[in-house]
This record gives sequence, C-alpha cells and structure tokens, in this order.
Amino acid sequence: MKHKKMIKKNILFLEILMIIIGVIYIFPALLILMNSLKTDAQINLNPVSLPTSFNINNFVIAWKTIHFPKVLLNTFIITTLSTIGIILLGSMAAYAMVRIKVKLSWITYLIFTFSILVPFQTFMVPLVMLSKDLSMQSIIGIIPIYWGLGCPIAVFMFHGFIKGVPVELEEAATIDGANIFRIFYTIVFPLLTPIIATIAILDVLWIWNDFLLPLIVLPKQSTLQLAQYGFFSQFRREYGPATASLVLSSVPVIAFYLLMQKYIVKGIMSGAVKG
Repeated sequence: MKHKKMIKKNILFLEILMIIIGVIYIFPALLILMNSLKTDAQINLNPVSLPTSFNINNFVIAWKTIHFPKVLLNTFIITTLSTIGIILLGSMAAYAMVRIKVKLSWITYLIFTFSILVPFQTFMVPLVMLSKDLSMQSIIGIIPIYWGLGCPIAVFMFHGFIKGVPVELEEAATIDGANIFRIFYTIVFPLLTPIIATIAILDVLWIWNDFLLPLIVLPKQSTLQLAQYGFFSQFRREYGPATASLVLSSVPVIAFYLLMQKYIVKGIMSGAVKG
C-alpha cells in the first residue's frame, strides 16, 4: 500500500515538473504573441505584461514594411525546393551506399556522417566566396547550398532505415525486369514515408527559420528572416511590428509541424535503430 502511494506521489511530482518545464519552454512564444498586440511604449514599459487591448496595427505595419507577400514567397520557394532536393538526393545516395556492397560505399557513408560534426562557421567564409564565384547569391542559387548542408543528416537517417527494407522485394522486381530506378521509386521510396516525413519536418523548420546563411549569401530583404532584421538598427527599435512579423511568419511552419509531428519520433527511432 505504501509502495503504491509512493508511486502516485512520484507520478504527481513528475507531472508537475513537466508542466513547469512546458510553461518555461512556451513562455517565449507567448511573450512574442502578447507584445505583438501592444505598442512600443507599452512594450518598453513592461514587456511581460498582458496587452490592455487587441491592437492589430502592428500586423498592418509589419505587412507593409517588410513586403510580407514577396518575402513569404521567396522563403517558401527556398524552403520547398531545398527540402525536396535534400529528400531526393539523400534517399538515392543512402540507397546506393546500402545496396552497393563495396568498401567505397562505407567510406563515403563515413564522410557524410563525419560532415555532420563540422560546424558551419568553419567553412562559412570559403562558402561565401565560392557562392560569389559561381553566381549563386540569389533565391535559386542558395537552394543547392542547402542541399549540400542538409544531405549529410538525411543520408545518415535514410541509411539506417533502408537497411531494414527487405532485399527480397527488390529481387522480385528485378526478376520482373525492373531497372534500379524503377525499383527505388516504386518499391523502396514509398516504404520510406515515415523517415521522409521526419526529414521534411526537420528541414522545413531549419530552412524556414534560418538566418545566417541567407544573411551572408542573399541580398537584403530577400527572406522573412532578413526582412525582420530590418526592424532593428543603430537608431531604430520597432518591437511591436517586429514581434507581429514573427507571429505572421510562424503561422505556416507551425501549421506544417502540427500536421506532421506524429512522424517525428517514429521516423527518428526507425532511422536510428533499423539495421
């Protein structure tokens, strides 16, 4: 009896602890939402207070100032094409490394996994110089750069998942006369749906919210993140419109995340454990 009471107390304690941690994590988002409805004077006076009225003027200012539809479209194009490219290239590369049983495949896989550990800042300057020499400092030009940065982790996750796909399915298709591309896209690729969804979520969240790479590669006011940076300068601090723009830019990616979140844990666990 005492043991059951102790278990209940421990569970209650853990639940309270989780609630407190959840509030701590969600507080910055709530703070941004609250400040987006207040004037700059109210924010400077007390940034953690609740808004006294629902002021949508900040959203109107943010919409016009950063040319929201244009930068939203640019960010959407970069995020969508970059994510699709990472998924296609990463899955094909991982499939080749798993199915082609030679030492070079394993060495290539080790190179991909090792590159995950290399900080972006270590090759940032050469990357900027290379992108300039190749005329890649544009909305379309930055997309292949994201492919290169995103493929290592994608290959790592696809590699573990593909090792769990039965080879017998591919052998049966080979007997029926299917070539390697048809086998991959009609048999293997559909089986990768959980890990594809996981990689898509992680890459969309990363690319949509990325600030550093667009800052060093793209012209000013090209993406949502660069446009929002314009609210802050040496003599300018527009907290109300800035927080309103953050709310506007967060809506699409939050909606995408909520639709796809059920695949995250499933996909990561499958990619890490299989094989």
